[in-house]
Amino acid sequence: MKKPYLLIIGFLFSTIVAAGFSPVQAAGCALPENATQLAEQAENLINQQRARKGRKPLRIDPRLQAAAQAHACDMAVKGYFSHTSPGGSGPKRRVQRQACRSGFVAENIAVGQTSAEGVMNSWMSSSGHRKNILVGKGVDRFGLAVVKAGKAYGHGYAWVLVLARGC
Repeated sequence: MKKPYLLIIGFLFSTIVAAGFSPVQAAGCALPENATQLAEQAENLINQQRARKGRKPLRIDPRLQAAAQAHACDMAVKGYFSHTSPGGSGPKRRVQRQACRSGFVAENIAVGQTSAEGVMNSWMSSSGHRKNILVGKGVDRFGLAVVKAGKAYGHGYAWVLVLARGC
């Protein structure tokens, strides 16, 4: 008889491997119909920018994706735009809630853009956001979320990119 913990580990591993971009809709949080496509396009653009600067490509981490999705939905539902939630949690704390203990966490947020090209142009035009995308420091993974931002933001999208070193 197989030990139950081996079955659980196998299930978790297969879930993580199969995860890729799989946006989850939170209560009151609407996703664009093409959310997966937008996220995949953004991933390609991020890694193209990194390659131009000699940086290694980033890979998707489901824990960082969950942290990004939770923050994007929270901003959209509650109508705020900040790296700090109304409850006071910042990017590192949100990542820790997803069982990721990275020593380095960076976050980019944007609102209004309706395309991956648009959000990347905005981020690459901002020195702080560009620095996060091109960071070295062993950063090797990311999570990205895009949700409908609602009336407060002109019906555009809210974007959250979380980058980290290890988890």
